[in-house]
Amino acid sequence: MALTRSKQDYVKALLVLAPAGEPVGTSRLAARLKVSAPSVTNMLARLAREGLVTHTPRAGARLTARGRREALGMVRRHRILETFLVRVLGLAGSEVHADAEVLEHHVSDRVLAAIDRLVGHPDHDPHGRPIPDARGRMRPRVGS
Repeated sequence: MALTRSKQDYVKALLVLAPAGEPVGTSRLAARLKVSAPSVTNMLARLAREGLVTHTPRAGARLTARGRREALGMVRRHRILETFLVRVLGLAGSEVHADAEVLEHHVSDRVLAAIDRLVGHPDHDPHGRPIPDARGRMRPRVGS
Protein backbone atom coordinates (compact mmCIF):
# COMPACT_ATOMS: atom_id res chain seq x y z
CA MET A 1 0.00 0.00 0.00
CA ALA A 2 1.37 3.43 -0.96
CA LEU A 3 1.89 5.86 1.87
CA THR A 4 0.10 9.19 2.00
CA ARG A 5 2.17 12.35 1.67
CA SER A 6 1.84 12.96 5.40
CA LYS A 7 3.07 9.47 6.29
CA GLN A 8 5.97 9.88 3.87
CA ASP A 9 6.90 13.14 5.58
CA TYR A 10 6.81 11.52 9.02
CA VAL A 11 9.02 8.55 8.18
CA LYS A 12 11.47 10.78 6.35
CA ALA A 13 11.60 13.19 9.30
CA LEU A 14 12.26 10.32 11.71
CA LEU A 15 15.18 9.16 9.55
CA VAL A 16 16.63 12.66 9.25
CA LEU A 17 16.30 13.33 12.99
CA ALA A 18 17.66 9.93 14.02
CA PRO A 19 19.76 8.37 11.25
CA ALA A 20 21.18 5.77 13.65
CA GLY A 21 17.69 4.71 14.76
CA GLU A 22 17.60 6.34 18.17
CA PRO A 23 14.16 7.30 19.56
CA VAL A 24 12.75 10.68 18.56
CA GLY A 25 10.51 12.54 20.97
CA THR A 26 7.13 13.91 19.97
CA SER A 27 8.17 17.53 20.49
CA ARG A 28 11.23 17.20 18.23
CA LEU A 29 9.15 15.61 15.51
CA ALA A 30 6.42 18.25 15.91
CA ALA A 31 9.00 21.04 15.57
CA ARG A 32 10.55 19.45 12.47
CA LEU A 33 7.19 18.98 10.74
CA LYS A 34 5.66 22.23 12.04
CA VAL A 35 2.61 20.46 13.49
CA SER A 36 1.18 20.12 17.00
CA ALA A 37 2.35 17.47 19.46
CA PRO A 38 -1.14 15.87 19.59
CA SER A 39 -1.07 15.57 15.78
CA VAL A 40 2.28 13.80 16.03
CA THR A 41 0.96 11.43 18.69
CA ASN A 42 -2.05 10.54 16.53
CA MET A 43 0.05 9.94 13.43
CA LEU A 44 2.61 7.87 15.33
CA ALA A 45 -0.20 5.60 16.52
CA ARG A 46 -1.31 5.12 12.90
CA LEU A 47 2.25 4.49 11.73
CA ALA A 48 2.74 1.97 14.54
CA ARG A 49 -0.44 0.09 13.51
CA GLU A 50 0.95 -0.08 9.97
CA GLY A 51 4.29 -1.44 11.17
CA LEU A 52 6.32 1.60 10.14
CA VAL A 53 7.36 2.74 13.63
CA THR A 54 7.53 1.60 17.18
CA HIS A 55 6.22 4.22 19.57
CA THR A 56 6.28 4.39 23.33
CA PRO A 57 4.68 7.50 24.82
CA ARG A 58 7.27 9.74 26.52
CA ALA A 59 10.07 7.48 25.24
CA GLY A 60 9.82 8.39 21.56
CA ALA A 61 9.38 6.72 18.20
CA ARG A 62 11.74 4.69 16.04
CA LEU A 63 11.45 3.47 12.51
CA THR A 64 10.95 -0.25 12.00
CA ALA A 65 12.91 -1.98 9.22
CA ARG A 66 9.97 -1.37 6.86
CA GLY A 67 9.69 2.26 7.98
CA ARG A 68 13.41 2.76 7.41
CA ARG A 69 13.12 1.37 3.85
CA GLU A 70 10.23 3.74 3.12
CA ALA A 71 12.15 6.69 4.60
CA LEU A 72 15.31 5.91 2.63
CA GLY A 73 13.18 5.78 -0.52
CA MET A 74 11.83 9.25 0.23
CA VAL A 75 15.32 10.61 0.96
CA ARG A 76 16.50 9.09 -2.34
CA ARG A 77 13.64 10.74 -4.25
CA HIS A 78 14.28 14.11 -2.62
CA ARG A 79 18.03 14.13 -3.21
CA ILE A 80 17.79 12.94 -6.82
CA LEU A 81 15.26 15.69 -7.48
CA GLU A 82 17.49 18.32 -5.86
CA THR A 83 20.35 17.13 -8.06
CA PHE A 84 18.15 17.37 -11.16
CA LEU A 85 16.97 20.87 -10.25
CA VAL A 86 20.57 22.06 -9.86
CA ARG A 87 22.34 20.19 -12.67
CA VAL A 88 19.67 20.22 -15.37
CA LEU A 89 17.49 23.21 -14.61
CA GLY A 90 20.34 25.35 -13.29
CA LEU A 91 18.63 26.38 -10.07
CA ALA A 92 20.74 27.42 -7.10
CA GLY A 93 21.42 24.67 -4.60
CA SER A 94 20.30 26.96 -1.80
CA GLU A 95 16.86 27.28 -3.42
CA VAL A 96 15.90 23.72 -4.40
CA HIS A 97 14.86 22.13 -1.11
CA ALA A 98 11.28 23.42 -1.07
CA ASP A 99 10.72 22.45 -4.70
CA ALA A 100 12.08 18.95 -4.10
CA GLU A 101 9.79 18.65 -1.05
CA VAL A 102 6.78 19.16 -3.31
CA LEU A 103 7.99 17.12 -6.26
CA GLU A 104 9.08 14.05 -4.25
CA HIS A 105 5.42 13.19 -3.60
CA HIS A 106 4.28 13.53 -7.20
CA VAL A 107 6.96 12.06 -9.45
CA SER A 108 6.32 8.47 -10.50
CA ASP A 109 8.96 5.79 -9.97
CA ARG A 110 9.40 5.58 -13.76
CA VAL A 111 10.06 9.32 -14.08
CA LEU A 112 12.37 9.29 -11.06
CA ALA A 113 14.39 6.45 -12.64
CA ALA A 114 14.66 8.49 -15.86
CA ILE A 115 15.79 11.57 -13.91
CA ASP A 116 18.36 9.45 -12.05
CA ARG A 117 19.73 8.20 -15.40
CA LEU A 118 19.74 11.73 -16.85
CA VAL A 119 21.83 13.09 -13.98
CA GLY A 120 24.22 10.11 -14.12
CA HIS A 121 23.17 8.12 -11.04
CA PRO A 122 24.78 10.54 -8.57
CA ASP A 123 26.18 9.34 -5.24
CA HIS A 124 25.65 12.69 -3.50
CA ASP A 125 23.23 15.58 -3.82
CA PRO A 126 24.28 19.21 -4.46
CA HIS A 127 24.74 19.71 -0.70
CA GLY A 128 27.18 16.79 -0.38
CA ARG A 129 24.65 14.51 1.33
CA PRO A 130 24.70 10.87 0.22
CA ILE A 131 21.90 9.62 -2.00
CA PRO A 132 20.72 6.16 -0.97
CA ASP A 133 21.04 3.66 -3.80
CA ALA A 134 17.99 1.81 -5.11
CA ARG A 135 18.48 -0.82 -2.39
CA GLY A 136 18.56 1.78 0.39
CA ARG A 137 22.28 1.73 1.09
CA MET A 138 23.77 5.07 2.14
CA ARG A 139 27.27 6.12 1.22
CA PRO A 140 29.33 8.30 3.57
CA ARG A 141 28.89 12.07 3.33
CA VAL A 142 31.37 14.00 1.21
CA GLY A 143 33.54 16.42 3.20
CA SER A 144 32.77 17.23 6.83
